[in-house]
Amino acid sequence: MGTGDGRAVLAAAADPDTFAIGIDAEARSMAESSRRASRAASKGGRPNAIFLASGVETLPAELSGIADLVAVSFPWGSLLRGALGLDPAVAERLCALVAMDGRLELAISLTDRDRVAGRRPGPFKPADAACIARTFGSLGLAVVEARPVTAADPAVRTSAWARRLGVGRTRPGRLIRLARGGEPRPSVE
Repeated sequence: MGTGDGRAVLAAAADPDTFAIGIDAEARSMAESSRRASRAASKGGRPNAIFLASGVETLPAELSGIADLVAVSFPWGSLLRGALGLDPAVAERLCALVAMDGRLELAISLTDRDRVAGRRPGPFKPADAACIARTFGSLGLAVVEARPVTAADPAVRTSAWARRLGVGRTRPGRLIRLARGGEPRPSVE
């Protein structure tokens, strides 16, 4: 969700046993990756990758419960507010994508320049983690891991946006993994 240029989707689809769906509100950002995916397999195409232009608020109901993994990497705008648990409607739409035994992975880099309403300025805070745990917990997902993002994390390695932001190097970030039926952590870092 929030696919951006779509490179992470193509990387995920390199595994022929994976069906990857890239979703972003901005179709133009995914156009080149979509073209690459539609090539013949002999020319590097990925027949197991598709792209959908849609905002999280307008996702088709047919996608409910479809994903073993929903990855949200370095969102902004309404998707960021939802990932932080500040917009329960967006958080609910994200959770709706997750299959019964699925996971939601949030890679978030947040600074005061992001100016998120309902959130105090500064780097990721314990209150942010508590809000995420509370909002997503009420939707059936438990936090199973929360830690700083590093430059070696796949969310950073496959995201041109993350590299441009300097996530894992000069800009801090958090990786939060949630799961349906997961054992919640006693405390969130």
